[in-house]
Amino acid sequence: MSVVSNAGSNSGSLADLQRAFQDYLLQASDGFAGAVRDSRKADRHTLLGVYRDAYALRLIEVLTNDYPGLMAMAGPTDFEGMARAYIAAHPSHHPSVRWFGARLANFLAGTAPYSALPAAAEMARFEWALGEAFDAPDDTPIQAADLMALPPEAWEELRLAPLRSLRQLTLAHEVPQAWQRREEVEPGSLEVTAAAGRPVDWVIWRPERTSHFRSLEPDEAAMLAAMIEGQAFPELCESLVPHVGADAAPAQAAGRLRSWVEEGMIGGFTR
Repeated sequence: MSVVSNAGSNSGSLADLQRAFQDYLLQASDGFAGAVRDSRKADRHTLLGVYRDAYALRLIEVLTNDYPGLMAMAGPTDFEGMARAYIAAHPSHHPSVRWFGARLANFLAGTAPYSALPAAAEMARFEWALGEAFDAPDDTPIQAADLMALPPEAWEELRLAPLRSLRQLTLAHEVPQAWQRREEVEPGSLEVTAAAGRPVDWVIWRPERTSHFRSLEPDEAAMLAAMIEGQAFPELCESLVPHVGADAAPAQAAGRLRSWVEEGMIGGFTR
């Protein structure tokens, strides 16, 4: 591909040409075509189309790697169609393609025809949270001895900090269960059923090299949300009152906290 550049013109500078080429790839802008010569084998639009298609295929590959559960639900053809629609709606502007799929869940939830299948948006939310947990900075979880060494008066102002990898999300479909079957089915055949009775809260975290996830009971979900918000331990106890009553809340909070420490969910605390 030959590029015509007017070296004495600011509009023809290398930086301007690079920006024009980027706009062509990201936004299908035709302004760059004027800087390209036709070849003997193909015109400039055909030549540039090769680059645009190759870039789109690279982004589709990124989404395929980030969302294997979604691929298992949709199948290759429908997944590619969805991916191309997403690329058109949200061109990549981040230096790293790792973050290109960050808005996919919201895109699926708010864009027809994908919005008619809410389980797809939930699968995307779950898989993105898994990716965020994996990429989060490493933390060393605290040990039970760290809390046992605190004087009783310290608990009044104690604020627990979750691992930076920890994510909490509410799902109305059995997405995590389906995700675990993603490699056992033919692409396009993964079924995701609605959660029985009510939406379920889930927690995702990575204490070491492997990410973990599990469901949460309503009382635990309320207490975890309060901890993520940075509330002190007495407020964590109060978050349990609607679920277990005022008398049982302190003991329930202590039990939940003990489990979180054993599972490696807590990264630190302040008092």
